[in-house]
Amino acid sequence: MMKTWKGKLLTFMLAAFTLFAATSSVSARMSEDPVGGGTGGSTGGSTSPSYSVQTIPSLTTEAEWQSSNGGRYMYTRATLQRSGALAGQLDVVTRTKNNVKLTGFTGGVFLLLRTADGAVIGVTDQQKFGVDGQWIGRYDRTDYWSWSFDPQVAAATAYMEIIQQHSAKELDDQVAYWQRTVCGNLDRLGLPKPPYGCPQ
Repeated sequence: MMKTWKGKLLTFMLAAFTLFAATSSVSARMSEDPVGGGTGGSTGGSTSPSYSVQTIPSLTTEAEWQSSNGGRYMYTRATLQRSGALAGQLDVVTRTKNNVKLTGFTGGVFLLLRTADGAVIGVTDQQKFGVDGQWIGRYDRTDYWSWSFDPQVAAATAYMEIIQQHSAKELDDQVAYWQRTVCGNLDRLGLPKPPYGCPQ
């Protein structure tokens, strides 16, 4: 009788110990898992869906121009945001410098956006910056300017081209030519056209 009672007590104690060990193991695993998460299988609770947002890196390009005699100089650096809240924003810095002593000049700059196959899908207006001769006044200046493009156009841009030189009617004519070209290319590619410069 004593052996039977002791055997039952021993069996009960072993069962209780096994149950306690299993419960501790489950609790430890639950505390290590992130709230509402876990890998592999459903936990029976509701989890927030995760979304993958594609980020397209911004584009940066720079270029410099110098007159044939070396007296006039321009440098431009531009960065285009192609995704995110600022998609379509173009930020530009242009330096205009004159090494000629007595005569100044006005430099002009504009940018083209191109697809991977070279099609022009965006163009800024020409920006003009004047400097004096070195013996007259301000002969070295740095200007910050910006431009906005449609986010879809920015996302389709593979590279940018900077055009800068002594500002003249010829440069204005180039901008007008590229504006007409952009309108046709945007139509063919099914991209949105800007509210200016293109027939809607």
